[in-house]
Amino acid sequence: MKKELIVMAILAAGTLAANAKGNDPVVMTINGQPVPRSEFEYFYNKNNDQDVVEQKSFDEYVDLFVNYKLKVQEALSRGIDTTQAYIDELAGYRKQLAEPYLLNENWKEKAVAEILQNRKQEVHGAHILIRLDEKATPKQVAAAYAKIDSIKMELAAGASFDSLARLKSEDPSARQNGGDLGYFSVMQMVYPFEKAAYETPVGEIATLRSQFGVHLLKVIDRRAARPEVLVAHIMKTFSRNVPPQIAAAQTKPYIDSVYQVLKGGKPFAEVAATASDDQYTSQKGGAYPWLNSAARFPEEWMNVAYALKKGEISEPFTTDFGWHIMTKLDERAEAPADSAAIEEIEQMIMRDPARQENYRRQQEDQWMVEDALKVNEKVLIGKNRNKAFMTIGKQKYTAQQFDDWCKAQYGEEAAYVKQSDALDAYKRAMITEYEDAHLAEKYPDFKNLYKEYHDGILLFDVAGGEVWDKATQDTVGLQNYFEAHRNKYAWSQPHFKGAFIECADDELLVGALKQIYDNNTDIQECANLVRANILTDSILTPNPKMPRFHIVNGLYAPGDNNTVDRERLHLNVQPNEPRASMPIRMTYGRVITAPESVEDVRNSVVSDYQNELEEKWVAQLRAKFPVVLNQKELDKLRK
Repeated sequence: MKKELIVMAILAAGTLAANAKGNDPVVMTINGQPVPRSEFEYFYNKNNDQDVVEQKSFDEYVDLFVNYKLKVQEALSRGIDTTQAYIDELAGYRKQLAEPYLLNENWKEKAVAEILQNRKQEVHGAHILIRLDEKATPKQVAAAYAKIDSIKMELAAGASFDSLARLKSEDPSARQNGGDLGYFSVMQMVYPFEKAAYETPVGEIATLRSQFGVHLLKVIDRRAARPEVLVAHIMKTFSRNVPPQIAAAQTKPYIDSVYQVLKGGKPFAEVAATASDDQYTSQKGGAYPWLNSAARFPEEWMNVAYALKKGEISEPFTTDFGWHIMTKLDERAEAPADSAAIEEIEQMIMRDPARQENYRRQQEDQWMVEDALKVNEKVLIGKNRNKAFMTIGKQKYTAQQFDDWCKAQYGEEAAYVKQSDALDAYKRAMITEYEDAHLAEKYPDFKNLYKEYHDGILLFDVAGGEVWDKATQDTVGLQNYFEAHRNKYAWSQPHFKGAFIECADDELLVGALKQIYDNNTDIQECANLVRANILTDSILTPNPKMPRFHIVNGLYAPGDNNTVDRERLHLNVQPNEPRASMPIRMTYGRVITAPESVEDVRNSVVSDYQNELEEKWVAQLRAKFPVVLNQKELDKLRK
């Protein structure tokens, strides 16, 4: 909430604009502090955007900007920028502002393009897994890679991938399938696995780490993606308590009878809804979404799906799960890359942190080139730890800094981390820090936006005490302001001040409410009596969480309430329908022709009182802090 208030406080909303390069002359000084043209132009363009409701003249903007900077100067003079609360809050906002600049804004487009390209092929792969927790210690990581290296040595010595997978893989399914995963396509495996599968040549083995552990991935084959099919099926599941052959024989009469019903012409979807044991598809007419040949279904099931012609119904066939009857609804070369499909892909990749991390690393690689990151690894093995071994731009990093970073990063287990891995991690951490520290130099829009938040938080804090909070909390000041400006708040039409009541058509309840309100003129006292005497009465209010009446106390202007308009303000309006559960409607109170107290027009008085306080405060600030305008430069911006 405060973030929005800060932006409102400096009258800012709209697009970014800044003088990205070249001369940036001073357009004014506030208390001796220069304001460059780019900063003022940024503020002016944001507030002069066509979406801003109330546009102002150029000179009015100059005054607004000066007032804004004067308030910031007052906050600085009070030392608000040195408080820990301010420092922490600004750091939090800066982190949010920096995030889009530290990850290439086109990464999603690149990720979508990668998916669209790779889905044209399917990969046949097998793997061996050594499990490793994502938060594993360096020692645990080293142990996992040692196991992988041992397996790689056995493979190099001639052992078969299949046999090693059955013996040593920590994927339970490898005992049966030898690690063979069949054909798969994009977004069917975790991203590091998918990426390696599409980048590794056929016949070769890649080593990778995913959220599940360390893998050896063997790419067995790669083929062009087969068409996508849209099919529906009816399934009769096999009992797991008997051998498959017996289960198939027991259920064959049932599936044969279903097949005869279909041959008789009854619609497939209707039969699936009542005859299929597949709860996922039965209520959808047996239909699955579009499937490609890499879908994780039994091979015999997919073979039938591809063998059928559109509209054809298969004879009953079996898989390990049971009997099936299938029909092909449609077939297409590949999923369309239309806007809806792209949006769905984008939603999926936004839920895939590993995929996003890949593009973050690509961004880091690009920065290393752009910022001329250079490393002299020989220094790292030398004794002089104060010697620079790495530079980014003109910034130097010593071997000791690298040592300290490794100790902080890996603790006592730093010795288990390969220097090449530690160096890569260090380079990525430092290049990100370097880019973050130089965002204002590289992106003028970030510089101005950060400055906006820097000043906006200061303004919010100082103006709260001088204007906003003071106006709402100064009851004496508000009342005095109201008394001095009563005529300003006169009404053109009478208002009703009192209570509007809706209640159930219950004679006892209606009588109890009338007794309270007929005998008391103080509406607030009436409300207290209702809470004390009616809400606690089990006969009048059987369920206190759902009372059979509704009371609204307040000030009603013409048009606020239909019943008040007709019965108390005597306006010629058509009655509306009462609530079915509360058809009885009553009003208690009085008609007044003018505000009786500041509370009757509180919002308007608070707003006006704030304006008065601000005007006086700004006048004091203008007297306190010198303002010098460079009219020649300002005139160049006048439109």
